[in-house]
Amino acid sequence: MEYKLYTLVDVTNTGQHRFEHGKEDLWKKEQNFNTLLFTLGLRSNVLHRAKPQRLEVGGRLVGFDTDDIIRVWRFDWSTEGDYYSLDGDPVGYLKQDFHLVPYIEGLDEAMEQQYRVFCTTDPGKNIVFFLKQ
Repeated sequence: MEYKLYTLVDVTNTGQHRFEHGKEDLWKKEQNFNTLLFTLGLRSNVLHRAKPQRLEVGGRLVGFDTDDIIRVWRFDWSTEGDYYSLDGDPVGYLKQDFHLVPYIEGLDEAMEQQYRVFCTTDPGKNIVFFLKQ
Protein backbone atom coordinates (compact mmCIF):
# COMPACT_ATOMS: atom_id res chain seq x y z
CA MET A 1 0.00 0.00 0.00
CA GLU A 2 1.26 3.47 -0.85
CA TYR A 3 0.48 6.57 1.18
CA LYS A 4 1.26 10.27 1.36
CA LEU A 5 0.86 12.93 4.01
CA TYR A 6 1.00 16.69 4.12
CA THR A 7 1.87 18.57 7.28
CA LEU A 8 2.34 22.17 8.37
CA VAL A 9 5.09 20.96 10.73
CA ASP A 10 8.73 21.11 9.62
CA VAL A 11 9.69 17.44 9.26
CA THR A 12 12.82 18.01 7.15
CA ASN A 13 15.14 14.99 7.10
CA THR A 14 18.48 16.74 7.74
CA GLY A 15 20.58 13.77 8.82
CA GLN A 16 21.76 15.75 11.87
CA HIS A 17 21.57 12.98 14.47
CA ARG A 18 23.73 14.58 17.15
CA PHE A 19 23.01 17.75 19.08
CA GLU A 20 25.88 20.10 18.17
CA HIS A 21 26.49 23.77 18.80
CA GLY A 22 25.44 25.82 15.77
CA LYS A 23 23.34 22.98 14.34
CA GLU A 24 20.49 22.96 16.84
CA ASP A 25 17.74 23.70 14.30
CA LEU A 26 18.98 20.93 11.98
CA TRP A 27 18.86 18.51 14.91
CA LYS A 28 15.33 19.66 15.87
CA LYS A 29 14.08 19.14 12.31
CA GLU A 30 15.59 15.65 12.32
CA GLN A 31 13.83 14.92 15.62
CA ASN A 32 10.50 15.90 14.05
CA PHE A 33 11.25 13.59 11.10
CA ASN A 34 12.08 10.77 13.54
CA THR A 35 8.80 11.39 15.38
CA LEU A 36 7.00 11.11 12.04
CA LEU A 37 8.72 7.82 11.16
CA PHE A 38 8.29 6.29 14.61
CA THR A 39 4.59 7.13 14.71
CA LEU A 40 4.05 5.73 11.21
CA GLY A 41 5.94 2.64 12.34
CA LEU A 42 3.62 1.86 15.24
CA ARG A 43 1.55 -0.40 12.97
CA SER A 44 3.83 -1.30 10.06
CA ASN A 45 7.30 -1.27 8.60
CA VAL A 46 7.74 2.01 6.75
CA LEU A 47 9.43 1.92 3.37
CA HIS A 48 10.42 5.27 1.82
CA ARG A 49 12.69 6.26 -1.03
CA ALA A 50 12.75 10.03 -0.68
CA LYS A 51 12.98 12.66 2.03
CA PRO A 52 10.00 14.89 2.82
CA GLN A 53 9.57 17.69 0.28
CA ARG A 54 8.83 21.27 1.29
CA LEU A 55 6.14 22.77 -0.97
CA GLU A 56 4.16 25.99 -1.33
CA VAL A 57 0.63 25.01 -2.43
CA GLY A 58 -3.03 25.99 -2.14
CA GLY A 59 -4.19 24.63 1.18
CA ARG A 60 -7.44 23.15 -0.06
CA LEU A 61 -5.57 21.19 -2.77
CA VAL A 62 -3.77 19.17 -0.10
CA GLY A 63 -6.54 18.78 2.48
CA PHE A 64 -6.42 21.92 4.62
CA ASP A 65 -9.34 24.29 5.10
CA THR A 66 -7.88 27.36 3.37
CA ASP A 67 -7.57 28.70 -0.15
CA ASP A 68 -4.33 30.51 0.76
CA ILE A 69 -0.94 29.38 -0.51
CA ILE A 70 0.65 27.60 2.45
CA ARG A 71 3.97 25.92 3.24
CA VAL A 72 3.67 22.18 3.75
CA TRP A 73 5.90 19.14 3.87
CA ARG A 74 4.89 16.12 1.79
CA PHE A 75 6.09 12.64 2.67
CA ASP A 76 5.43 9.47 0.65
CA TRP A 77 5.86 5.96 2.00
CA SER A 78 4.60 2.43 1.57
CA THR A 79 3.82 -0.62 3.68
CA GLU A 80 3.56 -4.35 2.96
CA GLY A 81 -0.17 -4.40 3.67
CA ASP A 82 -3.28 -2.54 4.73
CA TYR A 83 -2.45 -1.69 8.35
CA TYR A 84 -3.99 1.76 8.66
CA SER A 85 -7.66 1.13 7.77
CA LEU A 86 -10.23 1.76 10.48
CA ASP A 87 -14.00 1.58 10.02
CA GLY A 88 -13.85 2.03 6.25
CA ASP A 89 -11.35 4.92 6.37
CA PRO A 90 -8.08 3.77 4.71
CA VAL A 91 -6.07 6.14 6.95
CA GLY A 92 -8.22 5.97 10.08
CA TYR A 93 -5.52 4.51 12.33
CA LEU A 94 -3.04 7.16 11.14
CA LYS A 95 -5.42 9.88 12.24
CA GLN A 96 -5.84 8.16 15.59
CA ASP A 97 -2.14 7.42 16.13
CA PHE A 98 -0.88 10.92 15.24
CA HIS A 99 -3.49 12.93 17.12
CA LEU A 100 -1.77 14.84 19.97
CA VAL A 101 1.75 13.51 19.33
CA PRO A 102 4.18 16.30 20.31
CA TYR A 103 6.69 17.89 17.95
CA ILE A 104 9.31 20.65 18.12
CA GLU A 105 7.99 23.99 16.88
CA GLY A 106 9.59 27.23 15.73
CA LEU A 107 11.54 25.92 12.74
CA ASP A 108 10.63 26.74 9.12
CA GLU A 109 6.87 26.52 9.61
CA ALA A 110 4.99 29.40 8.03
CA MET A 111 1.83 29.07 10.12
CA GLU A 112 1.87 29.41 13.88
CA GLN A 113 0.16 26.52 15.65
CA GLN A 114 -1.86 26.85 18.84
CA TYR A 115 -0.30 23.75 20.41
CA ARG A 116 2.92 21.81 19.82
CA VAL A 117 1.18 18.57 18.89
CA PHE A 118 0.04 16.99 15.65
CA CYS A 119 -3.67 17.55 15.21
CA THR A 120 -5.64 15.39 12.78
CA THR A 121 -9.03 17.09 13.24
CA ASP A 122 -10.47 20.55 12.65
CA PRO A 123 -10.13 23.10 14.02
CA GLY A 124 -6.35 23.18 14.11
CA LYS A 125 -5.60 20.30 11.74
CA ASN A 126 -1.89 20.35 10.85
CA ILE A 127 -1.43 16.93 9.26
CA VAL A 128 -3.49 15.02 6.65
CA PHE A 129 -3.09 11.51 5.23
CA PHE A 130 -4.02 9.91 1.91
CA LEU A 131 -3.97 6.45 0.42
CA LYS A 132 -2.36 6.86 -3.00
CA GLN A 133 -4.49 5.53 -5.85
